[in-house]
Amino acid sequence: MTRFISEDTINEVKNVTAYELAIQMGHSIRSSGTSWVTYCPNPNHGSEKRPKTYISKYKGIFKCFDGGGCGCKGSDGITYYCWSQYGEWDKKHFFDCILGIAEIMGIHVGYEDGQPKRTDKGKAPKYQPRPIVEDVKPQSDEVCDRVYRRFLSLCPVYEEHVHEWRYKRKYSDEEVTAIGLRSVPKSYKELNIIIRTLLSEGFSLERIPGFTMRLRKGGDSNHKGDWFWTISASGKYFIPLRNEKGQIIRLRVSTGREDKKYMWFSSAPNMDYVDDVNVMRKGGASSGAPLNIVAPFPVLQAWEVGVEVTTYLGSDFVICSEGEHKSYISSNILQKLFIGIPGVGIYKEVIPLLRQWKTKKLVIAMDMDALLDETKEAGKNNYVFEHLTEFAKQVLDDEGIEVVIWCWDPKLGKGLDDILLSSVLPVEIDLRTKERRLVTV
Repeated sequence: MTRFISEDTINEVKNVTAYELAIQMGHSIRSSGTSWVTYCPNPNHGSEKRPKTYISKYKGIFKCFDGGGCGCKGSDGITYYCWSQYGEWDKKHFFDCILGIAEIMGIHVGYEDGQPKRTDKGKAPKYQPRPIVEDVKPQSDEVCDRVYRRFLSLCPVYEEHVHEWRYKRKYSDEEVTAIGLRSVPKSYKELNIIIRTLLSEGFSLERIPGFTMRLRKGGDSNHKGDWFWTISASGKYFIPLRNEKGQIIRLRVSTGREDKKYMWFSSAPNMDYVDDVNVMRKGGASSGAPLNIVAPFPVLQAWEVGVEVTTYLGSDFVICSEGEHKSYISSNILQKLFIGIPGVGIYKEVIPLLRQWKTKKLVIAMDMDALLDETKEAGKNNYVFEHLTEFAKQVLDDEGIEVVIWCWDPKLGKGLDDILLSSVLPVEIDLRTKERRLVTV
């Protein structure tokens, strides 16, 4: 009699994330901003100098960015396992993947006739779990603020970046200064002078995200004097992120790359799982993925470090959006308080702030190309909508705050900043009454 794997077993295996499976398979995992980073699971990839496969902490998707046309990517544990075992994702391997993951995760395999296939009940899974490398706790916001402010003051400002800020982003020179935009040093000599200055002035770089220690060429990893401070960043320029007290708590890096336009200034140590002395790093910390509290330019100019933003700006009406430039530009045009979130799934930290600020109305203004997807049957991105619905539900039901979504024709612009710069206002949808109305400011 033909037997089929039960639907319950398949569903249980489908719930296994790529991250959980990678840990159970013993793959080295480290935290980096909104992602976990590991070596590519594809056995056909070849040697890698450093891990460049990113697993999103919030979306669960993974992708190898190491180049060479590897093609390794997916959205769950099944595709991750398939790549690791077969060097490809193909549905013909689906049931083998189900059985393989069940073995690794210790999931009982049931069949439609109710009889289990496994005969090794009670035995340990084939793979033993590897402990997760604990994140190093960064320094306090106060300490990070002092280091970042001095660091940025020493960083250069290159003409090509000024051109972008003035003409693409439409910032005035005063706004660039108030935000704190600065270029990433291009040369080792330039960076070395900055690092030496910071150290000579008594700044400790220990556990400041983005700063890290590397081993000198030919150095001994056990010899303290063979380690030197540098930064974990390459790209165009830095964008500061602030908390509600105006402290610069983290930096984002505009990379100039198409595949990953922005990255966190982050430097999680890797000594626990890297043997190659050329890529060893210590002394730093992961950036995490904090919120960015954004105020209009006049407030940025006047904002004293340590003073609550609500001292300068009303918090009855708050707008929540993605992206640093989008938030800075839109806040300045609308003269409203913004909360910049690093991703649509990262909203839990927003709610305590709204409660603290006694906010009465929250606007959610996400990029239209994130909300709409013509390739999907429903014409929308279900992942984004699910998170927006949950976010709005918590704010509406638990906090009693009015919640609206701002929408616009994506042909007029991708982000809120795009349409505002074109003097176009969005349409407001009340999530409780479903009423639609044109936004007035």
